[in-house]
Amino acid sequence: MRKVLAGFIMDGHGGGVDNYLLNFLENVHTQDIEVDLLTNNIDKELEKYLSRYHSHIFAIANLKHPIKQFRQVCGIIERGQYDVVYLNISTAIDCVAALAAKRKKVRRILVHSHSSGNDCENPVKREIFNAIHYFCRIFLFRAATEFYGCSKKAGLWLFPRRIVESEKFKTIFNAVDLGKYKFNPQVRNEVRKELKIENKFVVGHVGSFSYAKNHFFLINIFEKILARNPDAVLLLAGDGVRFEKVKALVQKKKLEDSVRILGFRKDVNRLLQGMDFFLLPSCFEGLPTVSIEAQCTGLPCLMSDKITDEAKITSDCWFLSLKKSPEEWAKFVLTHKKNNRTQIQWMGRKENYSLKELKKQQQELIMK
Repeated sequence: MRKVLAGFIMDGHGGGVDNYLLNFLENVHTQDIEVDLLTNNIDKELEKYLSRYHSHIFAIANLKHPIKQFRQVCGIIERGQYDVVYLNISTAIDCVAALAAKRKKVRRILVHSHSSGNDCENPVKREIFNAIHYFCRIFLFRAATEFYGCSKKAGLWLFPRRIVESEKFKTIFNAVDLGKYKFNPQVRNEVRKELKIENKFVVGHVGSFSYAKNHFFLINIFEKILARNPDAVLLLAGDGVRFEKVKALVQKKKLEDSVRILGFRKDVNRLLQGMDFFLLPSCFEGLPTVSIEAQCTGLPCLMSDKITDEAKITSDCWFLSLKKSPEEWAKFVLTHKKNNRTQIQWMGRKENYSLKELKKQQQELIMK
């Protein structure tokens, strides 16, 4: 029996890392491989779901209590006698569990980076956390035995360049159900009818309302688009700490009739069908899965140059500097519209993001 302790999961609905870990559990669980999970708060629905895999979930202290977390993880490892500790994290401040695994002499300590920046809302705290992050990197890469990332840029956020540019580092892309996001004209018409946007030029964005996603700049871009094209509509799907602030900005600019704030949606695959252009002016990303999903539907996509070029899988995907003005972004969008969503020129990377490829990579990872 090979025993794996993986972290950190939230409630199973927390986005990229949660989806990745649930895929990991499904892909590697066998009679000979047991996977348990670390979290900060146990979600009862998730705990019930994990029981079908005979997996346990352990609640440990958050990063405000590093010593307590260290002792808890040491105890969990000691009782469970794990062969592998697999940590999926977004900041080196999460190094405590890796240090605990090293203390308990776990043979394989895998660290997987899922971000390329710090999403702290307060700018002063963001700088403080960045300083702590870079300090903790010193301990993290010395504790780890194997290094992974959802992109090279994510790897460079967590590990020294000499590791990322060596054979010690491996990229495992976030996976997408490619068939689920294939362009469907019927669904497109249904969505546009439901939202009453049949004759509109629909710009879209999907993501958490947070510093990283850069909604304020996005609204400024759309304001310029609307000035040039009065039939334009902006669809925003998601939720987060900036939700009310974004709503307030929309009201301040008197854009309520043209900006549809939809909240959290489980039907992102359908929403993407109804759009005409996808915007992602993020301040940073590990590798934005939604950009892959959007391109799979044939949408033209414009992303910030802070996003890794590994996110480009079609010829209708471009990068623009955040130093460019909202006017320049708007002009680019309006001069790169696309009328035929069925004609997609793939860049040869599509299969790297398939669920089949993810399963293969995760199984290889655990069977080393």
